[in-house]
Amino acid sequence: MIKPCLACALPRSVKSASNIVLRTLFGSLKIPSQRLYHCRCACAKRSSFSPIAALFPERSTPELVYLQTKWASLMSYGLTCDLLADILPLEHRLSPRSVRRQLHRVANCLEADLGDEIGMINTQSSMPDGKDRPPAPMTVGLDGGYVHAREGSNRKAGWFEVMVGKSVPDKGDAKCFAMVQSLDTRPRRRLGAVLDAQGLARGQSIHFVSDGGDTVRNLQLHLHGEAEHWLDWFHITMRITVMRQMAKSIVSIDTTDLSDRIDRDLARIKWLLWHGNHVDGAEAADLLTWYLELADNKEVAAKLEKALCEFSVYIRRNADFITNYGDKWRNGERISSGFTESAVNQVLSRRMVKKQQMRWTKVGAHLLLQTRTQTLNGDLRRCFQRWYPDMKSAA
Repeated sequence: MIKPCLACALPRSVKSASNIVLRTLFGSLKIPSQRLYHCRCACAKRSSFSPIAALFPERSTPELVYLQTKWASLMSYGLTCDLLADILPLEHRLSPRSVRRQLHRVANCLEADLGDEIGMINTQSSMPDGKDRPPAPMTVGLDGGYVHAREGSNRKAGWFEVMVGKSVPDKGDAKCFAMVQSLDTRPRRRLGAVLDAQGLARGQSIHFVSDGGDTVRNLQLHLHGEAEHWLDWFHITMRITVMRQMAKSIVSIDTTDLSDRIDRDLARIKWLLWHGNHVDGAEAADLLTWYLELADNKEVAAKLEKALCEFSVYIRRNADFITNYGDKWRNGERISSGFTESAVNQVLSRRMVKKQQMRWTKVGAHLLLQTRTQTLNGDLRRCFQRWYPDMKSAA
């Protein structure tokens, strides 16, 4: 039965009748669909419309789209098609292109829900119930990774950088986020959404831990105005460990204990930086280069001298981010971004780098990262339930 126009109550005329195919988890359904003419009282751009087609614009049920998006976020598009074909009674095997198109559509919906960029990340306006003081600080680790790039038909476009972060509260589950920094225009809003989901409270501080790279350092400074920024202790001690290994190869006939002397000075630099004394630490690294003039194997000495100069520049450039690591460690605070390194491996490397021959456009990589982080955080199904209220929750 054709319903009349709601405005003038006149019956609508039928233009044509056909079937539309609705893809579900249990196969495809053919649903009769009539195409009706708009009533004369309606100001519409098109002369006709299909009520059934408007009811199912995606031609797929939310449950099927959810599975496609979730699995394509965790594995390649081709493997996703194979898995869907093996476990679901689909009449036709899905193509990787259609799965990718669905994932991009879902990712664009996530981006639309994100909202506009904000000036700074703001905390909630009220304290948590029953608390007189803010909860323990949240720790946010930031690190970068690189992905094979492609531009149009050019499959040798080099690499582009992807920023990956992980927020670890004192209590509750950690959540990760990722973005192609050169493409993303809402990094503060993106991180703010993650922190809000973890219950960031008024007055609660945020500790940013990073490796001191220029890209990461410039990003984190503009995320939260009152946050503390720490240089990752792991990257400091890793550089010193490498130089101590190089010092073992230093040989001098006149100064037999030259190698041990350099090693002791490097251990002293590590001790100074552990206690936050970056001024003396950088100066000690500069003075240590004078010892290398006594070395007989000039080639090894030149390599160590280059490493010392780079380390000195690294410390001076990140001087504002060097803290008293010993004091922080004794108070149980995080001083290393090891949890961020694992996030880079989980979010980026496993899906887009390791054993993957595929090259990515910046847009394609950015959209995939949004659905992948939502899947790894366990929030993807809740997003679908917000868009489709009738979708059942997971058992």
